[in-house]
Amino acid sequence: MCGITAVVSSKENIFPDLYESLYHLQHRGQDSFGFSYFDENQQLLLIKQQGLLSNSSYDNIETNIGLGHVRYPTKGKNTIHECQPLFLKSKYHTISFVHNGQVEIEPIKSYLLKVGVSVNPSITSDSSFLLYIFDYLLNQHERLTDEILLEIIGWIQENIQGSFNCICLIENYGLLCFKDKYSIRPLILGKKDENYIISSESISITSIDYDIINDIYSHDILTFTDKLTIYQSQTSTYFKPCIFEWVYLAREESTIYGVNVYQSRVKMGEYLAEKIRKTIDIDQIDCIIPVPDTSKPVALEISKQLKKPYFEAITKNRYVNRTFIMDSQKKRKKNIKRKLNVIQHLIQDKNILIVDDSIVRGNTIKYIVNLLKEYQVKKIFIAISSPKIINTNHYGIDIPTKEELLCFQKTNQKIETDLCVEKIIFQDLNDLKQSIQSFKAIQHFELSVFQP
Repeated sequence: MCGITAVVSSKENIFPDLYESLYHLQHRGQDSFGFSYFDENQQLLLIKQQGLLSNSSYDNIETNIGLGHVRYPTKGKNTIHECQPLFLKSKYHTISFVHNGQVEIEPIKSYLLKVGVSVNPSITSDSSFLLYIFDYLLNQHERLTDEILLEIIGWIQENIQGSFNCICLIENYGLLCFKDKYSIRPLILGKKDENYIISSESISITSIDYDIINDIYSHDILTFTDKLTIYQSQTSTYFKPCIFEWVYLAREESTIYGVNVYQSRVKMGEYLAEKIRKTIDIDQIDCIIPVPDTSKPVALEISKQLKKPYFEAITKNRYVNRTFIMDSQKKRKKNIKRKLNVIQHLIQDKNILIVDDSIVRGNTIKYIVNLLKEYQVKKIFIAISSPKIINTNHYGIDIPTKEELLCFQKTNQKIETDLCVEKIIFQDLNDLKQSIQSFKAIQHFELSVFQP
């Protein structure tokens, strides 16, 4: 789950728009950021830096075409070398490349070995391996045409396993954008006057006053040389977006594949409230408390449906970033303590229902339960707007082993005992799907984290 964006224009300096667009994707990656762009001589230049975009500014750059990336590493080391955009200068072509998703490395390694391509042994990033294979296929051709690129992308879509949204700048050609054949991660096209933008979420388009044209799907291949062209891939496609985008990953202002994230979370609350009503005696509940910030729309709707007061009694330090996407357990635990606190008078001597979007490793919920008990809460109930996360993910979410997961091979009763709470209620998978399908008839979702 990284954030990528690209802005192109036939005549204007687009770098201010590129920077602002990427700024609105900071929630998708906190480890590093970078830009690549063509200078006035149409040569590729690169900026990469670890840390947050908000700590840097670039007022002196002018270009009419560029890429941006914020990184959340699921594969590879957190080194500046493996931060993106990636850059490769080879026999015929010079490429800059951004990738959101996650691909299987071993099949790519085997293929590169077979065709005699040597890869630096220190490279561990799946994005780097994807770039190497793309570069190898490009360099079978001294001059690139749209037809050659369509053929190469068709091969990648059929042979590379995993999820990928890719945007590339290629010297002496221009911009190229393509996706995996399942459209697992979102990518959206927008426009303002004669400028075009491609970005991971709609908020990073509308926030800079561009209009949404459409979501980009797996069969769409976009090029920009002197104008934008959208080709249709001949690859067999099967639309299967990641449902976790609506649960947690995307900002609530964003609309993904035609479904607004905030509205879908309200719908999750509606379904979850009905399950709560069937599972426990709601007269035991004094108030509804969301875990900030993603679960707030869910908790508000539960409060409305159950006719129970809603209090934002768990507070969030706005200067601490998302802990789920931090790259070590030590960092996650340290920053949860910095991040969350409670308003005592709202919860003392009360029976409370905590609402959260998901439980992954369990760091946050364990800390919250212990903290609430220190402040003399009586009974604690927990409602989660997604099903149990019981499996790893190979499409861009950092869940490397099942054993890290709080819910792996545990009954609800065992989880309740471990957390020392009265009851825990998880959303049913069909209800979660229906929370999105209520707004658009999406038939299939990427659901691997919820399935054995």
